[in-house]
Amino acid sequence: MRRENNEQFVSFKDLIFEMSSRSNLPIYNSSPNQLTEEQAERQLNQLVSEIQTLEAYYNNIVERIQAASAGLSDFRSAIQAVDVLMQSQKSDLLLPVGGGLLLPVSDVEGKRLILSVGAGVAVEKDLDSSKAFLQAREKELDRAASALEQQRREIGSRLESSRAVLQRLTGQT
Repeated sequence: MRRENNEQFVSFKDLIFEMSSRSNLPIYNSSPNQLTEEQAERQLNQLVSEIQTLEAYYNNIVERIQAASAGLSDFRSAIQAVDVLMQSQKSDLLLPVGGGLLLPVSDVEGKRLILSVGAGVAVEKDLDSSKAFLQAREKELDRAASALEQQRREIGSRLESSRAVLQRLTGQT
């Protein structure tokens, strides 16, 4: 491991001092000569723990983004279905009932729909109101997905930075 000015690190304490000066870890003392082996090891363990925590948080954010994407796809499909119902007087539909089972329904006159609004509550609405409701929920979910994506980028950047510090300290490439 080399410093930027190509000097060799003399000890493990120098490595940890270098890590402390480049990361968010607290510096216990003002110079590497005053940093004890115990303090250096504690800071290294703290960095590893921070990386593990960031990885778990990053993975959680990715899962939430995937769930939001699935929800957005669901809302977009529902909005398209309402558009089809608005364009035709009577329609033949395949109604999904779960487990890959579809129920064929003929001559459906879709003027009113029943929407689940949450907490086990469903309301009946006309097609225009249904579409507006679905579009509003889609926008909310899209904003949430954008916020999650921003968090993913921030956590990813911090994780990458912490990993780079750890790699420099351990001499891995």
